[in-house]
Amino acid sequence: MKNNAKKTKKLLPLAVLLAAAALLGILLAVLTRSSTGAADTTIPLCGFTAEEIDRLAYSGNNMDVTLLKGSTGDWMLDSDPALPLDQAKVTSLVEQYAALAALRKLEGSDLAELPEKSAAPQMTITIGAGEKTLALTVDQLNAVADVYYVYDESGAAYTVMRSDLATLSKSPRDLYKAQTLTDKTLSNVAAMQVNDLQFTQTDGSWTLTDDPDYPVSQSSIKKMASTILQMQTAWTVTAPEADTAYGLGSPDVTAVLTFTDGTSLTVRFGNAVAAAADGSDGDSLCYLASDAAPTVVYEVNADSKLAYAVTKESLYEETATAATAASDPVAQYPVGGEDDYADSSVSYTHLRAHETELPLVC
Repeated sequence: MKNNAKKTKKLLPLAVLLAAAALLGILLAVLTRSSTGAADTTIPLCGFTAEEIDRLAYSGNNMDVTLLKGSTGDWMLDSDPALPLDQAKVTSLVEQYAALAALRKLEGSDLAELPEKSAAPQMTITIGAGEKTLALTVDQLNAVADVYYVYDESGAAYTVMRSDLATLSKSPRDLYKAQTLTDKTLSNVAAMQVNDLQFTQTDGSWTLTDDPDYPVSQSSIKKMASTILQMQTAWTVTAPEADTAYGLGSPDVTAVLTFTDGTSLTVRFGNAVAAAADGSDGDSLCYLASDAAPTVVYEVNADSKLAYAVTKESLYEETATAATAASDPVAQYPVGGEDDYADSSVSYTHLRAHETELPLVC
């Protein structure tokens, strides 16, 4: 009997410890279930899925945009159907609208405390799916709670986090798909003409066509060719005016690339772009025309023209040889200075280095 009592006393602390561990396990499971399975209390404002939506319009913040889904599933700008849009960006935007949700629906005494509706709301939104339409009005901001008051078409009022609305008012430039001028590479180029200068490429080495023994900077010539090959557009004017409206009648630079397959590409650089109404920094852009797309005019980074600020004299490089040409890297900075285009009569004064910045509007 004594031995049994001793054994019981020894096992008692172990039993207590096991019971405590089991209790802790149960509590942990409950807490975990509570945190991972917390109910979403937000209120969906859009009853359509992103796939169902085929029309999206929003206005306000100096913007009025309507997007339509075509029969092929691609989105287009209603006011400019030919403008190339980045479909991934538009799809992402539509998904954000489909997921738009409110923190609360205001009822009872909360409605009495609402400020009077503004005559000029922050934003109006129309979402369409087939024959169904949803209209929302984003009204005044409650800066203390950091929420907007949003009304649906029935007049019901909701509060929506400002951060949820901040990225929904995209400009067409935000949704634009950058274009390239050609899919050719530097190795595909047989010859190049930049205004009055003509160059020939043979086995990776560039020479002046009319003076092949003249030692020229390989990196500077590669830079001129590569600028055209690698350039991406910042905008497309789909219904341009006459060339003179863009300085393309008397371009600053005319460059022609002739490829090994016998085809060619001609580009013309024109005037600086005036500041756009949507707030984009026009001074950092210039107009460009390409014979590969003769019905449109592009806007490109104005710094691209700096690659062509050269003369025959500025291209002179005494150490340039055929042996070093192939390994010579593309110049990161052009040679030459003001009025130093291949055509020295061209004005350089409007070229200024700025960063292109397309602000998001909320």
